[in-house]
Amino acid sequence: MSSPPTSSPGLAASLLGALFTPRRTFARLALEDSAKPGASAIALLALFWSVLLVWLWMQGHAPPFVLLPIPLEHYYLAQALVMLPVLTGLWWVHAELSHRLATRAGGEGREPGVRAALGFAYAAPMLAHVLAELAATLAGGGDALRLTARISLPAASLAVWVLSSLALRVAHRTSWPASVGAAFAGLLVQALLGALVLR
Repeated sequence: MSSPPTSSPGLAASLLGALFTPRRTFARLALEDSAKPGASAIALLALFWSVLLVWLWMQGHAPPFVLLPIPLEHYYLAQALVMLPVLTGLWWVHAELSHRLATRAGGEGREPGVRAALGFAYAAPMLAHVLAELAATLAGGGDALRLTARISLPAASLAVWVLSSLALRVAHRTSWPASVGAAFAGLLVQALLGALVLR
């Protein structure tokens, strides 16, 4: 008698796995036939980021400057409304460029699985950052938010780079230099694009 198929870990378990057991988590995600798990992680990040932005808008906060022709006092609300398509697009750019560069370096990874793994490599640290900012602003207001952001944003950005590099190395079996370089290129391009909108 054949054993029943085992179900894949849920979204929360995979996000925690990306932070605490990343190699094993990325190895499993790299076998996915669809990028949907990664898209789900990005969607959850967008949801919580939007909640933070709406809360900041309700409290009367505004970014110091913007690049788009949107009034400062309404910018956080406008950004909240587009977080899902913006973050999905940035993840897609990051995954597309990183995957192509890793493939050119001799990588063997399959595109859907690579996209799924990179979705969690991006979403898990950034979700931790957003939750830290949300907790800070609820507990201590704008000053606590700014102090938290000075620490959590650089830490999350570095973690995204490290985890993306590991995801590419696991999925593509490329060298560390190739994986780190491909991840950096993908993240740099998406960061430049994201700077047009994200505040």
